[in-house]
Amino acid sequence: MRYASRQLKRKRVGVLWFVAVVIIFAGAAFADGEAVLTAKSLSYDSKTGWVTASGDIHFTSPDGELFSDRGGGNINGKVFVASGNVRGSFKRESIEITCEAISLSSDVESMPERRVITASGDVVLTRRKDRLSAQSVMWEMGGNGYRAEGNVIGTFEEFSIDSDVVARSGDQFLADNVRKYVDRARGMRLSSKKASGLFDGSKIVELITNGNVSIDMSDNRGEITTVTGDKGVYSLARGTIVVTGNARVGRGDHSLRASSVVYHLVSGRVEALGQPTLTFGMPAD
Repeated sequence: MRYASRQLKRKRVGVLWFVAVVIIFAGAAFADGEAVLTAKSLSYDSKTGWVTASGDIHFTSPDGELFSDRGGGNINGKVFVASGNVRGSFKRESIEITCEAISLSSDVESMPERRVITASGDVVLTRRKDRLSAQSVMWEMGGNGYRAEGNVIGTFEEFSIDSDVVARSGDQFLADNVRKYVDRARGMRLSSKKASGLFDGSKIVELITNGNVSIDMSDNRGEITTVTGDKGVYSLARGTIVVTGNARVGRGDHSLRASSVVYHLVSGRVEALGQPTLTFGMPAD
């Protein structure tokens, strides 16, 4: 009985330490206040400072909760990991996430305000109206920075994308192997090997694409103009798309080739520069 009592005390100490780790670590996601961790088993290694929990893990706090099969964290507050059927809710960030494994990390010494979520394995992350699915996602809490890799499908307020990599850092945008990028407001759809650009809020206002560039533009009559080339530059401020390198424009049975072309977003007018060649269909007799 005494042995059982000592074991229970050890488990309780482990629980208290673990709760402290999570609160310190996840300060950007969970507000100060009462936090509760439940699990089928808990253990604490005093030499390493590592707490391990397994079986029906459920962590709750005033700002959110996390469910998983397994988990662990260090008492220095720098890292917490969970794996197996992970479900999380970070209410301060308006984030809901499911995945197979997750790591919550921070640098409590040099940058205590910086918290990072790193998730892997069939990740689905939603934030208000935005949805991001990928094989791995890194998200910086307290900001808009993220990086998603592996079969990325993102639906955001201003655009949607299907690619191998999508990333944002501050106002910088980056994507690799873009299979489909859609700007719904401007009726633009494109694909390319690489893309980079600039954000203004949630809107991409400049986009540079390289490699196998193909851009479809839909006008107010529903007609599609397709522009292809080696490089494309979209500018919302200038209201143009400039495509260079083996540029080609196709609309209906007409096509235009040139060194470079300029497509004007509002009017749909096309300018061809550098030895333009126009091909058009002739009506049948």
